[in-house]
This record gives sequence, structure tokens and C-alpha cells, in this order.
Amino acid sequence: MFWDNIPERIRFWKIISRVFNDKGSLLLVMNDGNRRDTLTVLSDLLENMTEPRRLTRLLYASNLSYSQFSKYLKMVKDMGLAQEQKEPFRSYTVTHDGKFFMEMVRKRKEN
Repeated sequence: MFWDNIPERIRFWKIISRVFNDKGSLLLVMNDGNRRDTLTVLSDLLENMTEPRRLTRLLYASNLSYSQFSKYLKMVKDMGLAQEQKEPFRSYTVTHDGKFFMEMVRKRKEN
């Protein structure tokens, strides 16, 4: 089971701890029914970045408003879960930590 593996658990929470803002307040919002929580939105955004995609395609696929999309994209880049590529066109792709993050969120949903 995932939670029995202590090193993976520590790594997961180190990545999650980057979601805190400068004032120390938690940006995660727990799921209140029909809405997606922050972890799910971040994971969905990363899922859309598994192949290099331009900003417009990511915006449409993520089903967020532009302001929400900008906030989450900045969060993902600051956490080191995604990186920007400039060649052959400006796009975003998932890093190794981003793939690990998606896997851990997927396991969290299964439990």
C-alpha cells in the first residue's frame, strides 16, 4: 500500500507543501461535492501536459477560466511539476516530479 512506503510518503508531502503561499495559509480546498479540489485540478492540468501542448489547448482541456488557469499554471511551474519549452514552439510538459505527483494523487483517489 502507498501509505506504508515512508520514503514515497515523505516525497509526496514535500511536493504538496509547496502549495502553501507566502503567508503560510493553505491553498488546498477540500472537495465540497461537485467542485474539484486543488489537488485534482493540478493533477488534471498535468495530465493534459503529458504531451507538449500550447497554452490555448491547455486552457481548453483544463476547463478553467483564464484567471484560474494562470494561477494553477504558475503554481505548477513554481512547484517544479511542469516546465516550459520554447522549441519548436512555446509549450509546457510534465517533469519527473510532476509524473510522481499525478501518480500519488491517483492513488489518493483510489483509497
